[in-house]
Amino acid sequence: MKKITIPEVDVTCVDIAIKESEQSLAEVRMVAIIDQPSYENVSNIRKIANSRIKALEEVRRGITVPIDTAKKKIMDLFRGPTAAYEQVVSICDKGMIAWIDKQERIRQEQERKLQAESEKKRRELEAKAEAARAAGKEEKAERYEVKAAEVIAPVLAPTVEQIKGVHFTERWYADVLDFKALPDDYKLPDMVKLNKMAQAVKGTITIPGVTFRKEKIVNSRS
Repeated sequence: MKKITIPEVDVTCVDIAIKESEQSLAEVRMVAIIDQPSYENVSNIRKIANSRIKALEEVRRGITVPIDTAKKKIMDLFRGPTAAYEQVVSICDKGMIAWIDKQERIRQEQERKLQAESEKKRRELEAKAEAARAAGKEEKAERYEVKAAEVIAPVLAPTVEQIKGVHFTERWYADVLDFKALPDDYKLPDMVKLNKMAQAVKGTITIPGVTFRKEKIVNSRS
């Protein structure tokens, strides 16, 4: 496929519709229903407006359907290579994260061993200081205490060098293990289910914490 053609769009009719609709809106805002004739007049205004909406929708579809068709072709055209490259990125990400995690586990294990050795050495020096002080050798005890204070638990730097333009972000997620144990602030009502129930039972049953209400909607055939 070399070219995708999008037809020219003539929107002259829309310009006319904008003026007519604004005029109709201004006029209907001035209308008051005070008796049966005025009620019927408003009903006729509504029918005309509804018919204009349907006519405009037909014109709009005549314009947008070819555009939507062209857009679908374009999306289909790009979908294949984009999906392939997305898989490439995903595979690279998984490999890089696995490598980073592995090296971090190795670093932490080495760090724990060195820190354990340091802690062991510090305790040994403190024990020698206590033994020296018990033997009345205060100066020797103080020297051991100084050496013990100088023992610092090592912290190893990451072993993987950062690559320019690449960084990692940790994103945390929550998994609900016990819904009943959740604080009320985190519980949301299922409004879709409740509204379906309201339409079905029309207020003939009660649900704790819920009140049903109704709204009238005007329907007519143009």
